[in-house]
Amino acid sequence: MIHGAAEDYNRMVIVERTAELELGNYTYETLPDLTVYDITFNITSAGSTLSPPEWAFIYDGTLVDSKVRVSGGKYLLPGEWLTVTVQNVPKDTGVHALVVSTEVGCGLKIKWRWVGNAANGSPRVIGGAWYCPVGG
Repeated sequence: MIHGAAEDYNRMVIVERTAELELGNYTYETLPDLTVYDITFNITSAGSTLSPPEWAFIYDGTLVDSKVRVSGGKYLLPGEWLTVTVQNVPKDTGVHALVVSTEVGCGLKIKWRWVGNAANGSPRVIGGAWYCPVGG
């Protein structure tokens, strides 16, 4: 049993160290008379196979499910992409952030803000980073 546990741990470490998500392009949907918008990010697996149903999403510091929609299936293979949509983002001048936390503990953080006024503006991504905790 100890040998089996060690093998499982080693497989997990390999997945963690080879996992990576990359931010591609993004789109948004809104109407001029609305004070909110939906923003959709295209995210690509640049590393090992991951399982999106096991991911958690932290939007503006809060763990959320209801404001985030994810396309795709049970697995995200290397080179494949999916979309993550944050719904009902306010058209304000503040910075918004989404952390896509994967099942291996690594995460992709995306930061953006609304540029312009509510009737004539658009969101702009101002930062994105992939990070993993240091393994022991």
